[in-house]
Amino acid sequence: MDRLRLMETFVRVVETGNFSAVAREGRSSQSAISKQVQALETMLGAKLLVRSTRSHALTEAGKRYYERCRQVLDTLEEARVEIQRTENEISGVLRVAAPVSFGRLHIVPRLKAFFARYPQLKVDLQLDDSFVDLVVGGIDVAFRVGELKDSRLIARRIGTAHRAALASHDYLAQHGEPQHPQELRGHQCIVYTGLANLNEWNFQDEDGVQHTVRVNGHLQSNSSEAIRQAVVEGLGICYTPQWVYGDDIRAGRVKPILTRYRLPPLPLNVVFQPARRPSLKISHFVSFFADEFARDPDISPMLATDGAVKSWGQV
Repeated sequence: MDRLRLMETFVRVVETGNFSAVAREGRSSQSAISKQVQALETMLGAKLLVRSTRSHALTEAGKRYYERCRQVLDTLEEARVEIQRTENEISGVLRVAAPVSFGRLHIVPRLKAFFARYPQLKVDLQLDDSFVDLVVGGIDVAFRVGELKDSRLIARRIGTAHRAALASHDYLAQHGEPQHPQELRGHQCIVYTGLANLNEWNFQDEDGVQHTVRVNGHLQSNSSEAIRQAVVEGLGICYTPQWVYGDDIRAGRVKPILTRYRLPPLPLNVVFQPARRPSLKISHFVSFFADEFARDPDISPMLATDGAVKSWGQV
């Protein structure tokens, strides 16, 4: 039998003064409580109580053991209260992971408002275009753009990233603007190596017909920041979440092309470890950014075909 449970029973017997009171507390029987104390005595190899028909008394060993048990149980209760207080406070350090461009463009600019609302919370922001291992990195919550493949994680869908094919005006003036996806075969296409099927770009026309194009070019990179700069410099065409280039589009540095075609959107999720319930600070952090993204012109809450935004649940 669990030693901690036996200790708790023994302490309650001492503090209430009888077995029957403890039995009523635990909706048990007097004989069951007595057997638990006997089991503890057998485990310790010492007599703790001297019993009579109407009462019991502590032995010297029982007195010493009671004091130690009380200390242990008090320490455990203090730890429980402290953990619950910490988990339910909007304070401490929150370790967050996100792709580089997403963090720069959509997390960092919102942190001032977030800290104004939660001044006791600190954020340790880790930016990396690869999928960071949450356990190895000690990450509390991570933003993931794209389909989720790791079924060990828990996820919440908080938005949809629309894709676009883009190029600079200088590039299009020099090489011409493609009017059909298949024309991309004759262009410098800058490939992002962080995705599967990295050189296959998919489009859907107005009739619902799918067009998959295998592209190529002089440059490929695992960095969305490097690709963005290359596109702005006129090195080629990219196929990317549109929010990476929101400011560049509005400023006229780049232009969306093939706009008659629909590009498959990318889900935006937050994920965390399945062994952990989302603490209050995680829940408030996620809710804050979900609300922010719902008002962002470059990120929509969901598409009509997405269905309801997922709540906490297994990936």
